[in-house]
Amino acid sequence: MPNVIRVSLVFSVLELQPGVSGFRLSNQSILLVCPLQASLQVFAMTSMQALRRKSLLLTGYLEYLIQHHYTEDAAVQPEKPHVRIITPSDPQLSLSFSVPIGKVFKELEKRGVALDTREPSVLRLAPVPLYNTFRDVHTFIQTLGSALTSSCQ
Repeated sequence: MPNVIRVSLVFSVLELQPGVSGFRLSNQSILLVCPLQASLQVFAMTSMQALRRKSLLLTGYLEYLIQHHYTEDAAVQPEKPHVRIITPSDPQLSLSFSVPIGKVFKELEKRGVALDTREPSVLRLAPVPLYNTFRDVHTFIQTLGSALTSSCQ
């Protein structure tokens, strides 16, 4: 006589506590905890004061370079696209362009720049002190120049 295994399936109804407490987990997923732990380790290597200080310096450097390279100079180069900073520089800059930003935005995206657009003529950007460097800011200024050139052709 063959061995017969009897399987009994019992379906129970999940009864959650009312409200958000019903979705609470007692053990967090390892896939959620590992990035959190890594992030906390990175933040443990610095302080909020140091990050804030670097944020101000990076944004100030970005503001200086934009004003130096892309302010309007109608007497010397009237056809050159120019950029105007329209917000206080803390911690992001909103830039208004003299040319349509659709093409500029696409050119910057093609070059790997992450920023935000606000139609009709504003791009918003902010260097992130935790991982952006002063070299990154300088590279962005060069990239912006090539994107402006490409978008105006």
